[in-house]
Amino acid sequence: MSEFLLLGIRSSAPGEASMSGVAHGVVALAAWHGWLRRWGLLRSFGLPQDPAGELRACLVIRASGRPAAERLAAGWGQVSGYQ
Repeated sequence: MSEFLLLGIRSSAPGEASMSGVAHGVVALAAWHGWLRRWGLLRSFGLPQDPAGELRACLVIRASGRPAAERLAAGWGQVSGYQ
């Protein structure tokens, strides 16, 4: 197993999000992160000191190789909206 750094990038989007959409997103992300922890794949995470930039979050994950890390990154992007 190797460790990989995932950078969650999202540009600031003007406008308001619906409460139900935000709630659904929080629940989906919490479940996704919970599974990573249960499987021992989430090593660490970090949030930027300046939330105004495009960088929103960083994850250090464990994966068997680059293809597996890319699949985890794609899953994270699906539930979080990060690029």
